[in-house]
Amino acid sequence: MKRLWVILSNLCLLGLPSLVWAADPGEKVADMGTRQVATAGLSAINLFFAGWYNDNKWVFAIIVTVIMGLMGGIIAFVTDIFLKTVGLDVSKMDHHE
Repeated sequence: MKRLWVILSNLCLLGLPSLVWAADPGEKVADMGTRQVATAGLSAINLFFAGWYNDNKWVFAIIVTVIMGLMGGIIAFVTDIFLKTVGLDVSKMDHHE
């Protein structure tokens, strides 16, 4: 019975977006490749990233991706230290097959 509910819920989740796609055309937006960020009123790090975004979107995308990876690593490292402090063992698990 549980398997039937899983199948039915998956079919509903897969079928519902097709109802939305059949709607009328939405609002026209500018091409994102030519969009520029207004730098008036920005300062410090916001101006720094807005300049990268306006000048070269490829460099901006690469730098943001690297920063996200570094932030994820820092969050994982701090979480690891916190969990060790609390007393949980967070070392690698050995798999014996």
